[in-house]
Amino acid sequence: MGRRSTPARLIWAAGLVLALTGCGFDPDGDVPLDPPLIYREWFAKTEACSGRTGDFDRLRWSVIEGYSFPCSSGQCAGHWRTDHQIFLAGEWVMDEMVVRHEMLHDLLGRTGHPDPPFGDGCPLTWASWNGGAAGLNVGRVRPREID
Repeated sequence: MGRRSTPARLIWAAGLVLALTGCGFDPDGDVPLDPPLIYREWFAKTEACSGRTGDFDRLRWSVIEGYSFPCSSGQCAGHWRTDHQIFLAGEWVMDEMVVRHEMLHDLLGRTGHPDPPFGDGCPLTWASWNGGAAGLNVGRVRPREID
């Protein structure tokens, strides 16, 4: 069995790093968002329900105009990347459940929706959300996913 050449190994390693970091998600038309003050309160609530702590200030926020945007699982209201970037569809920027759902991904440091804390612990999925006071869009037809 032969050894791979150094350039081939470097290309393979670079591909692996890109795959693991999730940086392949780069939507068109996103604009930076200065997070509203309420986001800090929502972050504290998400830390409390998950039993995790994190750094709110490391999060970077972007908005994509509209009701949803294309993502790996279809049409999404929100998407989190491992580099602490959160993308939100414009119609969901002030929706507590969508925003906190993405915050929870950052606190966990992973994609997917393990239960707990998603569902039990932190009811931050379409199926488990109880429609808190700031859940402005919960009664509307929603995108298939919050990625």
